[in-house]
Amino acid sequence: MSEEDSKQVLDSLSRKTAILLALCASPFYFLFLCLGDPGRGRAAAICAFVILLCARIFWSLRTHVLFWVALTIVTLCHIPLILLIGWGNKNYPGIALLPLAFLDFCVAYGTLKLVEKITEGSRPSADTTLGV
Repeated sequence: MSEEDSKQVLDSLSRKTAILLALCASPFYFLFLCLGDPGRGRAAAICAFVILLCARIFWSLRTHVLFWVALTIVTLCHIPLILLIGWGNKNYPGIALLPLAFLDFCVAYGTLKLVEKITEGSRPSADTTLGV
């Protein structure tokens, strides 16, 4: 995935895509809401949204096993984050949770960017396949 491809994917992220990703992440909120912990549900939904967003950005890597391994590891690292931290039941405005969501996005994005660099390095270049 070149810089142009990455820019094209980021440009293609529309409001429609964001709404679809939010709808896919919202069951986590409602699950924890039914269990009586809306603060934890909010954290789970935000984490799910971030993971889905990063997966969408790097979707061109889906044919690589390392992409799925990294996505699984990122997801598994979120489970203790959600379950062990005491998320308050206060109604935080979105702006208050934005720094945590941004930090979460940076970690997930960085992990998948590393996978992208590793998979690019493992591909043979055009010069070696032509025998030049």
